[in-house]
Amino acid sequence: MNGKQEVILIELDDHTLKKRLDEVEKWFEHILTLQFSLEKVLEKAIPKIKEPHIKEAMEKVQEANKFHTESAQNLFHIINRKCNTTRDQATALVMGKLEESIVKTQDVFGGAFGSWQDIHLLLLVNEQTRGAFGVAEQLGLSLGIKEIVKAAFSITHEKTIHQLLIQEYMLEMAPISILYKEDA
Repeated sequence: MNGKQEVILIELDDHTLKKRLDEVEKWFEHILTLQFSLEKVLEKAIPKIKEPHIKEAMEKVQEANKFHTESAQNLFHIINRKCNTTRDQATALVMGKLEESIVKTQDVFGGAFGSWQDIHLLLLVNEQTRGAFGVAEQLGLSLGIKEIVKAAFSITHEKTIHQLLIQEYMLEMAPISILYKEDA
């Protein structure tokens, strides 16, 4: 071989492409549901946080997530589809209540108290959402739709930073919550 690799391009017929985009649309609905759920968790968690620097950081995460929600809605435009915002918000509400119940039950059995529980839930929901955007990036790569890749990559990157920040604050707040049964 002369060191050059041959590039093979595969074009999907209209029927196959439509089927693939139908599946991508379902995934985008999943992303939007998770994103709405994350917004609700942030709305509930932030007012309970007493530590000023943690509260300020979470407010910045909340502001960034407004952009992430807009970006999730824009993913539908890339594939010429429309999102079902009402259904996604309703699903997010139900899903959020279930997740909150499970996590808070686990936290109570572990001796955790107060706003730490909300930060713990925030960590888990942010991770789900981060992963969902990461999958969207892979779907964009698989279908050769660079606009999806670009949008999803930047959000996944920012959510990774948020994840590390939320984890740090969750760990910082844990001893206060578990040992002293106080809010941080």
